[in-house]
Amino acid sequence: MPSPITHPTRPPARRPADFFRPRVLRDLAIYLACMLPIVWGLVAVERARFASLAESSTRRDLRNYARVFTEEVRATVGIVDLSLLQLRSTWLRDRDSFAQTVGEHARHLRHRVPMLVTVIDAAGRLAYTNAGPSHTGTDLSAYPAYYAHLEAADDRFFSGRPVMSPLTGAWVVHFSRAIRDRQGRLLGVIVAAVSPDYFVRFYDDIDLGPSGSVSLITVDGAVIARSTRVDRHRGIGSVLKDNPHTAHSPITGSFRRVGQIDQIERYYAWHRIPEYGMVVTVGQSVHDAGLRFEQQRDVLAGIGGTVSLLLAVLGWAALGATDRRRRALKALAAAETRWKLALNAAGDGVWDCDVVTGLATLSSRAQRILDTDRALVSLYGSALDAMVHPDELPGLRAALRSHLAGRSADFAFEFRVRMKRGDWSWIEARGTVSERDELGQPLRMVGTFSNIDVRKNEEARMRRMAHEDALTGLPNRVLLGDRLRQAIRSAGRDGHKVAVIYFDLDKFKPVNDTHGHAAGDRLLQLVARRLRAGLRDSDTLARIGGDEFVVLLPRCAGIQDAAIVADNILAQLNQPFEDGELTHRISGSLGIALYPDDGMDGDALLRSADAAMYDAKSHGRNRVASHHRDEA
Repeated sequence: MPSPITHPTRPPARRPADFFRPRVLRDLAIYLACMLPIVWGLVAVERARFASLAESSTRRDLRNYARVFTEEVRATVGIVDLSLLQLRSTWLRDRDSFAQTVGEHARHLRHRVPMLVTVIDAAGRLAYTNAGPSHTGTDLSAYPAYYAHLEAADDRFFSGRPVMSPLTGAWVVHFSRAIRDRQGRLLGVIVAAVSPDYFVRFYDDIDLGPSGSVSLITVDGAVIARSTRVDRHRGIGSVLKDNPHTAHSPITGSFRRVGQIDQIERYYAWHRIPEYGMVVTVGQSVHDAGLRFEQQRDVLAGIGGTVSLLLAVLGWAALGATDRRRRALKALAAAETRWKLALNAAGDGVWDCDVVTGLATLSSRAQRILDTDRALVSLYGSALDAMVHPDELPGLRAALRSHLAGRSADFAFEFRVRMKRGDWSWIEARGTVSERDELGQPLRMVGTFSNIDVRKNEEARMRRMAHEDALTGLPNRVLLGDRLRQAIRSAGRDGHKVAVIYFDLDKFKPVNDTHGHAAGDRLLQLVARRLRAGLRDSDTLARIGGDEFVVLLPRCAGIQDAAIVADNILAQLNQPFEDGELTHRISGSLGIALYPDDGMDGDALLRSADAAMYDAKSHGRNRVASHHRDEA
């Protein structure tokens, strides 16, 4: 009897109830108990990394701001001290013209350092002030700026704590020098009062968030000036306790603590000015600093929730069927890779590099950052040479080798790349080895590109602000001081001389009065261009304020060499200056001083050259005078 026809046995169809069997649910619970801590642990690590990035970036930015603010304060106090020296000389030499000189001085410095000038006689009574004649005779013997000089025989420069001025009824910071006769007897004290607001005007140009603060304090903690977005005067005159920045601390540093004035927790950076006993602090609240990566942290939490849900669904399907489990694990691996890239990219360009071949696949965003149409580029050999600026190429190669060899946990480097038009753009590259073989050799590396042109341009702008005169583009007093110190050190080693030529422009005030300040500014620019063209590349022409300039000759044989340069400058100043339809005819009064003959440091040389310039003025202007001892 024939056997009955048998049909192949088919596997039973999957029913929805199969996915809710107790064993599947138990295995799913175990699976999620293992995976979810990993997912959220990674999320927590990445969130902590963003918090660390926010803190490190904030501390770096605050140190940069503190450094720039320090140079602003140092330049300001230097101008005040030089003003006191010049005005004291006028008081001793020609008291009848002192008020006129103070007026001219105030006009020159009204946009640089507005100040109130006061002279106190030896008995402590007011002898002169430009706050008004009604104050003459007022007893100011209790002024710290006065009695600080009573017991001191040296010519010290005094800077005090902020006080409420009895002359103006406003907060001021006093700076003073003693006025003495040839025998050293005290004839009086000359005082310059500056508003604390002037020292923290720097705050208006930066953004530290709603709770940021900028302060200038003494080394013993007294607040000279302080500014926040809410209040410019709160805390002035108070004394801060337990400060990390003391007279014996490092020049610069940073710390974190709750503010003693407003109880706001901030990151702070300080920079000391030891020559004036002052400390600059710049602070940003911890909350405001954390906001820069708040969006990324929120995205991380969303990604963590999404990945958690995805893992639950994939695990549920994988445990329900072997085939689905295989596909679910593959999808899970792909999802984890995309998730890690998303965590690191945070909106920047992504690259994925085969370490063996050196070929990197670029995302569309990365192609735009590198300004290339190719999605596949080589990170090795001549291709890298053609793309990266030669100055950064050795460092980039070294950083890559260090990370691939396992000597650094992550790869990070800033460098310039050539754009299609031939110009250069700054980018920051970050990456990490994501796959290694059995021997630990790197196979794959993933990372991101970020365009940092805006940050680099801002850093360059801040450096220019600290070292260049905004009107003429010439070096300012700060940069001149640096170069003068370097020239003196070199001269001390090699035995040559250094010359300083200090001059201002005769007949400059009538140009401003007749044709306006815009014409005066253009004239200063014409003077700067003409004189700069007539000097050697090694020489420095600096504008130190108003119509005052200084020429630094870092190497010269003697007074004759400096006199030749000064005579040439005077001849160029006597040539007409054409400004459109206007023709300006001016001259100059020049003073020369030599190192080491007339001073052993930069400040002494500038004072000697300034005194020689005033000597030239007193003998009729339009001439060169020397402070050289052999000439005296």
